[in-house]
Amino acid sequence: MNRHAGPLAALRRLAPGDPLATLLAVALDVLVVGAALACAMLLRFDAEVPRRNAEFVLRVFPLIAAAYVFGNFVFGVYRTVWAYGSIGDIIGLFRPVLLVTLLLFGINFWLEERLLPLSVILIAGALVFPGMAVVKMRTRLLVRLPWVDTGERRLLIVGAGHTGQLLARELQANPSLPYQPVGFVDDDEKLLHHRIHGLKVHGTIAELEHVLERMDAEIVAIALDRPSGQLVRQIVGTCQRLNIPVRMVPGVDNWVLGHGHDTLREITLDDLLGREPVQVDFAACSQSVRDRVVLVTGAAGSIGSELCRQVLTFRPRELHLLDNNETGLHDLSLELAGVSPETAIRLWVASVTDEPRVREIFARTRPDLVYHAAALKHVPLMEEHPAEAFRVNVLGTLYCASAAREFQVGTFVLISTDKAVRPSSVMGATKRIAELLVIALARESTHTRFAAVRFGNVMGSRGSVVPTFMKQIERGGPVTVMHPEMQRYFISIPEAVSLVIQAGTFGGRGDIYMLDMGEEINILELAERMIRLRGLRPGQDIQVVFTGPRPGEKLREELVADFEHLQPTAHPKVMRLTASVEVTEREILRLIDEIRQVMWGDPEEVRRRIHLVARRFSRDDAAADAPESEALPS
Repeated sequence: MNRHAGPLAALRRLAPGDPLATLLAVALDVLVVGAALACAMLLRFDAEVPRRNAEFVLRVFPLIAAAYVFGNFVFGVYRTVWAYGSIGDIIGLFRPVLLVTLLLFGINFWLEERLLPLSVILIAGALVFPGMAVVKMRTRLLVRLPWVDTGERRLLIVGAGHTGQLLARELQANPSLPYQPVGFVDDDEKLLHHRIHGLKVHGTIAELEHVLERMDAEIVAIALDRPSGQLVRQIVGTCQRLNIPVRMVPGVDNWVLGHGHDTLREITLDDLLGREPVQVDFAACSQSVRDRVVLVTGAAGSIGSELCRQVLTFRPRELHLLDNNETGLHDLSLELAGVSPETAIRLWVASVTDEPRVREIFARTRPDLVYHAAALKHVPLMEEHPAEAFRVNVLGTLYCASAAREFQVGTFVLISTDKAVRPSSVMGATKRIAELLVIALARESTHTRFAAVRFGNVMGSRGSVVPTFMKQIERGGPVTVMHPEMQRYFISIPEAVSLVIQAGTFGGRGDIYMLDMGEEINILELAERMIRLRGLRPGQDIQVVFTGPRPGEKLREELVADFEHLQPTAHPKVMRLTASVEVTEREILRLIDEIRQVMWGDPEEVRRRIHLVARRFSRDDAAADAPESEALPS
C-alpha cells in the first residue's frame, strides 16, 4: 500500500517555509476567523443578526482577520512544524490569539457606537483558538479517525510502559514513519481499558490473538523492558499463526543516548533466547587490563577478535594479536585502529604449534595477560583429522602455557568448551586435555595464575549452527537438523567474551570457570523460528531435513561433570568448578608425549589414545578404570 497516496499525504508533504504551505495556512486561518465571527454574531443575537451589525462586521472583517494573521506571523506560528505539533506549540498559538483578542476588545471598548458588541469579540476569540489548533493539527488528528485511510500499517504495541508510550508518541508525531498505532496490550491491571496518548489498552498479552483480530492490526511491536525469551517466543508464535510480522523496539536508553537509530527493528535470535544483558565489574576488569601488555592467540577468530575489541575498551598499554590467518589479522587491525590511540597494537603472524616461534613472541612481548583462544573446533572435521586437533588444541596450549610460565606472565586464560565434559568427540577430548594441562601447570607455577573458562555454543561464531541455518534459508532450503531431540546451550559472542574477561580477573591456580548459559534450546525449534522470522513456513516454504547425528556429536551437551561441583564467584554469571583431580605435570606431559609419538600414524589409534587421556582423570567415567589392555602404557 502506498502511504503517500491521497490528499492527506499531499498536505503532509508541504513543508514549513514553503510559500504554498504558508499561503494555505494563512487562508485556513482567515476562514477560521470568519467562521468564528459568524458563530459569535449568531450566538449574541440569538440567530437574528441586525442588518447594520452584519454589514459592519463584513466591512471590518478584513482588518480583524489581518490582525490575527499578523499576530501569528509575529509569534512564529507559521514557522512551526505542525506535523510534529505538541502541547508547547499549542501554547505558542494561544499567545497571539489572546493578545489580538484583547487588542480588539480594547479598541472596541472606546468606540462610542458599538456595532460589534464586546461579547462578540470575546466569543469569537474563544472560537478562533480551538479552530486554528484543529486546523493546524489536522494531519495528526485525522490519522486517529478509523475511517481515514492514511496508507500506514496498523500497529499494535505490546507493552504500555515507558518504552511503549514513547513509541506511540513518536509514531503519532512523526509522519515519515509508515505506522499508525491502534492501541496497546499489557499485563498491568492498572492500565487495562485506560487510554494513553489517546490509544486504548485493549487487553493482556494472553489475549493478544483476540485483540489482533478485533483491531485488524497489520504489525506488532514489542515494547517491553528486557522481555524474557519465553515471552518473546510466545508473542512471536501467536503472531506467526496469524501471519503478522513482529518488530522489537529499542529500549528507552537507546533512544535517549542515541545508541539506536531505528524506531523498530527485526526480531533477532538474541531476543528469542532472551538472555539478560551482562553487566561486568568494570572496575575489576579495568584493573586487570589497563596499562598492561595483553596477548590474544587465535586473534582473527570469532572469539579472539571480539576479545581484542573488548580488551581495547579497558585501554591496555600494548595489545598483541597472534594468528596464522594473515588476512584476518590485517582486517582486524584496520578495524581496531583508532579505537584506543594510547594502546600500541602489534600483529604476529604465527602458529601456536610452532614452539620456537611461540617462545620468541613471548620473549619479545613479555605479556602480563594472555587469552588463549586459538583452537580447532569443528567437531566432524576433527573426527577425520585427530592428529591436527591434538597438534593445535593440546600441543598449541602446551607451548603457549609453558611459555607463559617461563616468561612469568601474570594470568593465562584458556578458552575451553562444554564439549570437554565427558567428551564424545576428538575436539572435546583435546580441549579436556588442555584443561588438564592448565590444572597441572598451575600447581608448579609460582608467578603465573592459570585458569580455564568453559562455555557452550556461541551464536554467530565460525562453525555455529546459526550461520549455517541462515545460509540454508537464504538458498531456499532445505535446513538440515541432525535430530529432532538435539539440544544445545547458546550464548552470544559479546556476552561470552565479556564473561571471559571477568573470569580472568579471578585468576586462580588451575581453576575452571563456567559461564551461565541459561536454558537449553531445541535445535529443531531454533531452525523453525529462524525460518518463520524470514516470513516463511517450515515444512512448506522451507523443508527441514533430519540428517542424523554426526560423528562425535551428542544429543545434549553438559556443562558440569558429575564429579565437579559449582561454587559462586563475585560475578553471578560466572561459577567456579571444583574437583579433586589428581593430575601432575610430569604425568600429563608423559601422556601427551606418548600421543605425539604416534600422532601421524593410524588415525584410529590416535583417536583412541586421545580419548583415554581425556577420560583418565574423570572419576565418574568407567573409562577411568579401564582394563590394563586398554590403558596407555606406563
